Amino acid sequence: MLRVEGLTASYGIDGNPVIKSAGIELGDGEVALVTGPSGSGKTTLVLAITGVLKHLLNGHVSGRVSLDGVNPLDPHGFRRVPLVTGVVLQDPDRQIAMPTPLDELVFTLENVGYETTVAVEKSRKVLEFFGLGAKANEHVENLSLGEKRRLTIASAVVHDPGLLILDEPTASLDPWGVKSVVDFVEKARRMGLSVLLVEHKPLFFRDLTDKVYRIEKGVLVDSQPPSTGLPEQRPAGSREGGELVLEAEDLVVGYGEPVLRTDSISVGRGEVVVVAGPNGSGKTTLLKTIAGFLKPISYKKIKVKRAFYVPQHPDFTFIHRTVEGELRDAARSVAFGELASMYPWFDQVRRRNPFTLSHGQRRWLANLVAYGYSRDLILLDEPSTGLDDVMFGELARAVRALAERGAGLLVSTHDPRLLLELADRAYFVDGGRLREVDPVWLGLEMLRAAGVRLG
Repeated sequence: MLRVEGLTASYGIDGNPVIKSAGIELGDGEVALVTGPSGSGKTTLVLAITGVLKHLLNGHVSGRVSLDGVNPLDPHGFRRVPLVTGVVLQDPDRQIAMPTPLDELVFTLENVGYETTVAVEKSRKVLEFFGLGAKANEHVENLSLGEKRRLTIASAVVHDPGLLILDEPTASLDPWGVKSVVDFVEKARRMGLSVLLVEHKPLFFRDLTDKVYRIEKGVLVDSQPPSTGLPEQRPAGSREGGELVLEAEDLVVGYGEPVLRTDSISVGRGEVVVVAGPNGSGKTTLLKTIAGFLKPISYKKIKVKRAFYVPQHPDFTFIHRTVEGELRDAARSVAFGELASMYPWFDQVRRRNPFTLSHGQRRWLANLVAYGYSRDLILLDEPSTGLDDVMFGELARAVRALAERGAGLLVSTHDPRLLLELADRAYFVDGGRLREVDPVWLGLEMLRAAGVRLG
């Protein structure tokens, strides 16, 4: 059960409220969905509700909160929050504490009183459910971002809490991972758990939600159920590729051992080419190899024009202490004023450190850095994570503009929208090998795999 009354939250006593007098009522077995624009305060709401903002981040929170009978705004109650609540934060790397997936889950269970042998047995079962059984003893730094996301979800539910708070649980997950999350939420609902979901892709949960809220300018309001509309589909190959900016044959990539093999892959100027596949199948390794950060294991041919790589983790893109500094430095092929105008929060955050922004704001800033550099080949790894529908539209416009200026784009993603709306060609990782497929077909198959009914 979750009850929130008159919740107002800000960063610092004198800061402007990010959340204003919010109210939520969530009973046993109910699922509530919270949506809203990127940077609107959804994550702040989660941090305020759980007591983290007040007790760990020196924020100011007023109002009343009850998490299964526990008051997280009281110091004594805050210590009991992990016993009754499972929380998945937006950024897996800011949540994982232990060196391996098994250690992470066992650590959680031991902290709530489980004996070690029981904790290990239970942890292995939960890891198996979330597709991480084979990687129980793998170092977390060797996991893909999607696998880290699965790990944080497993850690949040392993101790059987009565309330789940999930902040962007499907971000960076492949369709099969999304389906496992949806199935788990449905199972939790049947078992009488309360679930609060924060999501930019509510389509996946449209059949599960009992209540829908939307944050607009800090105010939480009742909203409508998620739309059943599907992304717009564009004809594949509607842009003709020009001179090749990437050409590779018989390329094998990996970390010592082969992870991914490709007979051939190419990107032409003005082309948008998408690479999709399961979490941990080697997509990021492929992009890092093409960018020159990793040595290929073997190859017959690899030719790459000037390339710019934006990693899965947007934080790795930043080299300056302010948002303004990042955009000024990135203004190589376009004017600084154009970049600033494309960043909707610029006036409010221009002097803030990029690392203090929301995930969606950091992701969009990293995308704009690539837009400003505008090399021959632009490699984008999961560029749409954390972006709402409006900002996805901005991403689509930026990608089209880059293509029109003659750049070739190679995009790794789990987001069907990129395949359906932007891709000229697509590759899919199948059994450790890259093969070319129709992008619209692949986008629709990914939606089906995630459990979306297409009619």
